[in-house]
Amino acid sequence: MSEEIRDYTDLEEEYLDLLIRLAYDMDDLDKTQQILAEAEEEVSAPDEETIRRTWQAAEEKIDRIEKEEKRRNRVTAFRKAVPQVMKIAACLLLAVCIGVPVVLASSAEFRSRVIELLMSVDRENEVVHFDFVENPDAAFAVPGTWNGDYFISWVPEGFEETWCSQFTNSVSYSDAEKHRFTFSENDEGASLDAGLEEQNVVQADINGAVGHILSGTSNDGAVHTNTVVWTRDDKWFELVCYNMTTEDSLRIAESVRKIIR
Repeated sequence: MSEEIRDYTDLEEEYLDLLIRLAYDMDDLDKTQQILAEAEEEVSAPDEETIRRTWQAAEEKIDRIEKEEKRRNRVTAFRKAVPQVMKIAACLLLAVCIGVPVVLASSAEFRSRVIELLMSVDRENEVVHFDFVENPDAAFAVPGTWNGDYFISWVPEGFEETWCSQFTNSVSYSDAEKHRFTFSENDEGASLDAGLEEQNVVQADINGAVGHILSGTSNDGAVHTNTVVWTRDDKWFELVCYNMTTEDSLRIAESVRKIIR
């Protein structure tokens, strides 16, 4: 799964590079059109100011190309350290250069509502009442950038969110003891290949759905992995837990709930 996380990060980096280059190209085109429009006002040869501004624009572009080459040598490490800052910076750059409204993704959490069926028995009138009501105590936190339909409602104590993708519906949590897990929500078109070497595969019940648990340990014995895969409606989920117990892995999987905003 760590390889998939790197792939997701690489795709996000390429996407941001494309946005930034687009913003620069639009800015260059805007400057050039402005200079040409001013020059067309006079049929005579361009004045010194027009020549100076044209030359200055060319120098700025050359300087930016040189800086871009240097930036590429260090951008990967920088983005891995502060991915959310880079996303916001790219959005701000587009808003300034292109002049279109941009909705910035918020890293703040929101609370998903939980609706439960409540039954009460009125013995005196021999009536059973059923009510579909909200349980505010069961509400759970969801990252503001999450675009999926489901999310985990239980996170082990001491774990904090370390990474969340806006594009692939994947999120990672870890604690100070190097325990970590990644949860992913996938559509019908997505697929997964998992090696069977040194893996133990068993079935498990995940809230009434048939799930599969793949358990294995790295060759040096340093990392134990539990991968839980199961389905619900038209979605399927993958939970990869590193150095965590099978019980905690199943509890996280069983806590997945539909998001009610």
